[in-house]
Amino acid sequence: MMHPPSETLLAHASGHLDRALRVVLEAHLDHCAACRAEVAAVSAPGGWALGALPRLPAPDALWTKLAARLDSAPAADPIPASVPLPLAARRELVPGGRVRWWRPLLRGARLAVLDRDDERGVALAVAHMPGGRVFPRHRHLGFEHAVVLAGGYEDERGAFVAGDFAIYEPGSEHGPHTLDGDDCWILFRLEGRVRFRGWRGALQRLIA
Repeated sequence: MMHPPSETLLAHASGHLDRALRVVLEAHLDHCAACRAEVAAVSAPGGWALGALPRLPAPDALWTKLAARLDSAPAADPIPASVPLPLAARRELVPGGRVRWWRPLLRGARLAVLDRDDERGVALAVAHMPGGRVFPRHRHLGFEHAVVLAGGYEDERGAFVAGDFAIYEPGSEHGPHTLDGDDCWILFRLEGRVRFRGWRGALQRLIA
């Protein structure tokens, strides 16, 4: 399995990741016992430090707020159950709203933006493609962090299957194709945009 770097796991344990990357990382942790153990190990000192602090009573307003949340009906999950997104990753997303699927110029493919941070220029999206299909070659203008939820794909860096974590740096270019067999589901955090090659790139520039 391909894993995120230890620095990313440490940032996750200390609460320093943005929401989009937390969701992607939680999806990987659902598949990877080794990374779950590493996160637990780096989180342990913080737990010991908190345990050593003097115990103080919680404010009454906290219990009132918790009771109100328990009494209220849970918000509907906007992500369909057919999307193989682990429960821990779903819990990181803000409830409400509606998932809108966008169908690019690829037969059988679809994509939906799950969360967007316009201030940082970051989007969290999920993509679905049938097996044995080629995604157009493109270049990344910012970082992409991705995890395979189901199925798999292959590109110049190798084959990626369920649970694998991938990082594509700014300026990197690839033309992935989904593996034959099961449909491929990918969750990814994207900074900025991508630039397509060929006629799709020309069309992209024309629209822009």
